[in-house]
Amino acid sequence: MLESRTRFKSPLNLFVKCLWYSAGEHRDWQQERILPTGSVDLVFKLQEDRPVQVFDPAGEKALSFSGATVSGAYSRHFALDTSRPVPTIGIHFHPGGAAPFLGVPAGELRNQHINLQELWGADTLRIREQLMQVTSVAARFDLLEQALLTRLTELPRNYRAILYAAGLFRTSPSVSVKKVSESLGFSNQRLIRQFQNAVGLSPKLYCRIQRFQSVLDQIVSSQPISWVDVALENGYYDQSHLIHDFREFTGVTPAEYRPVAPDRKNHMRTE
Repeated sequence: MLESRTRFKSPLNLFVKCLWYSAGEHRDWQQERILPTGSVDLVFKLQEDRPVQVFDPAGEKALSFSGATVSGAYSRHFALDTSRPVPTIGIHFHPGGAAPFLGVPAGELRNQHINLQELWGADTLRIREQLMQVTSVAARFDLLEQALLTRLTELPRNYRAILYAAGLFRTSPSVSVKKVSESLGFSNQRLIRQFQNAVGLSPKLYCRIQRFQSVLDQIVSSQPISWVDVALENGYYDQSHLIHDFREFTGVTPAEYRPVAPDRKNHMRTE
C-alpha cells in the first residue's frame, strides 16, 4: 500500500508535489518499467544491504545504488528491480522544484540516477538513519519536510518565472515556447537555457512528455478508447503521431500499455 502527503505549507508547496511511502509489498514480477514525467525524485531505502538496481531501456545494463538515490528528469523509460521489495520513502518534486535543494542544475542529472550522498554528503546518512529510527509514516514525512526546509537556499533570480512556465507547459503542452517567452519578457534562448537548468529538459521535450502524460490520464480512466479522438484531443497531428510518441516514452504501443494499477499510471509491469 502506498501512503502519501500532498499538502505542504509555503514555501515547500511551490517545489514538492508529494511525499510517499511504500512498506515494500511483494510483487509477482521482477521489474517495473518507469515512464518519464518531467520530474525529479529522491528515494530513501529504509533497510540495509538492499541496493536498488536501475536498468537501461533494453533491460540489460544495470546500475546499483545503496541508501538514497536521486532520479533526474528522464526523457525515456527505465526499469527498476522489484524482486526484493523493501520499505521505501521518497520525494516527488514538481517539475523544476528539485534544483534549489540539490545544489546543481537539474540539467546535469538528466536521464541519470546518482547516489544522493554525492550532493548532500554526510547529511544523507544522518537523514536516512533518522528515517529508519522512527516508526510512523507521518513522523517520517515530517523529517523529510524539515530536511528540505533546512537545505532550501535563496532562489535564483527569475526562478519563480521558470516554475510558472513549467506549470503552464504542463497544463497547456501545445502552447508555443515563443508565446510563453514573450509573456515572461524573456528571449526564447534565455527561457530555454534557464528552463533546462531548472527542470532538466528543454521546453519542447518537456511539453511532449506532458502531452503524453495527459494521454495516460485519459486512457486509464476511459473505456472504451477511441485512439483517433485521444490523439486529436491532446494536440497530436493524427493517430500515428500519438503512437510514435507513445512508443518512444513507453517502449510499447498504446494498445499494449498496461499499468501495474490504475493509480500508478507511470509504472508498467515487465515480463
